[in-house]
Amino acid sequence: MFTSFYTSVSGLNSFSQQLSVISDNIANSNTTGYKGGSTSFAEVLSSSTMTSSSMIVGNGVSVQSIAEDWTQGAISSTGDATDYAITGAGLFVLSDADGLISYTRDGQFSYNADGTLVTASGYAVQGYPIDEAGNVSTVYGNIAFTDATIPATSTTSMSTTINLNSGTTTGGTFSSTINIYDSLGNAIPLTINFAKTAANTWSWAAAIPATSGSTTSTGTLTFGTDGSLAAGADPTVALTLTTGATASQSITWDLYNTAGTTNGTMTQYAAGTSSISNMSQNGAASGQIESVSTDNSGVMTASYSNGVTRALYQLTLATFNNYNGLDKTGNNRFIETAASGVPIYGVAGAGQFGTMLSGSLETANVDMASEMADMLIAQRAYESCARTFTTQSEMLQAAVNMAK
Repeated sequence: MFTSFYTSVSGLNSFSQQLSVISDNIANSNTTGYKGGSTSFAEVLSSSTMTSSSMIVGNGVSVQSIAEDWTQGAISSTGDATDYAITGAGLFVLSDADGLISYTRDGQFSYNADGTLVTASGYAVQGYPIDEAGNVSTVYGNIAFTDATIPATSTTSMSTTINLNSGTTTGGTFSSTINIYDSLGNAIPLTINFAKTAANTWSWAAAIPATSGSTTSTGTLTFGTDGSLAAGADPTVALTLTTGATASQSITWDLYNTAGTTNGTMTQYAAGTSSISNMSQNGAASGQIESVSTDNSGVMTASYSNGVTRALYQLTLATFNNYNGLDKTGNNRFIETAASGVPIYGVAGAGQFGTMLSGSLETANVDMASEMADMLIAQRAYESCARTFTTQSEMLQAAVNMAK
């Protein structure tokens, strides 16, 4: 009889744990990135080896495991650029002040006073730095926009897409002006004056305002009968400046490809008038970050006030061979264990990793209808075990009374 008491108690304990798991799921139904837990049970048998298996009566039940459901939660759009959701496999990588690494599906981030991207609890989000050449580092670290200003860059090359009207009479002129930048970021209007000197030939001369300096750069453009620029080499515009930190500056005018033939940006076709369709150069004034955008691969690109855009980081993701082996540590974080295996790091959209959505969050994957149904079943089971316990107690009391 006493064994049956323990059997009932094991049921009370086990179903109480299940109700706790269900309660936790319901309580976290609005927690970003939360993964609902589920309870698995296992029967407990007598340890006697002398009893035939056909005569063994179970000794109750135990909780075998409490596992997370790692299925995808619904994606909710927030419009906040620092909110991130992962569609598919992967976890965001976090670091605390001591360098302890943890992982989360909760992508509700923000920038702290130091310009570091952090979670609501202050853990630093990890990413791979990207240099000015676009190379992504293989070593991740804190995503920190500590220097919101980029320095000025002087112009070293320019490109123009111009058609000089073939119908222009000899002696006819045309001009185009583009702003270039000195080493301090001062904008200087550079004008190229064209003059037709023969049926297939134009001369050009560069000019800048006297307040900025001077230039004596000139040259000749020769066109074939098909209107394309004859073979040659990119001309150089040499400037003597009174502004900037350097007195001289050279700008390559991109007109030819590496083979020395025209790249198609300078032509002479019949078009009524000469015209410009595009002008660009590689210099810029200094600028400050105005916004940061993130693409589906987790590349974070800063847009500056001077019109420059630059990729600075790519968000780091991690995956594990056994997600259920991860340990919960609170604040929507997990840490690796021997059971989870070591993390596999990567980036969104590569290999087994899912894609990244900026301005969105993954909601909890808790199915409230299923939780309510499970709660009712667990409640009935708990009540039944309690009733069994009461019945056994009454039977024991009756036996005691008979013995008096």
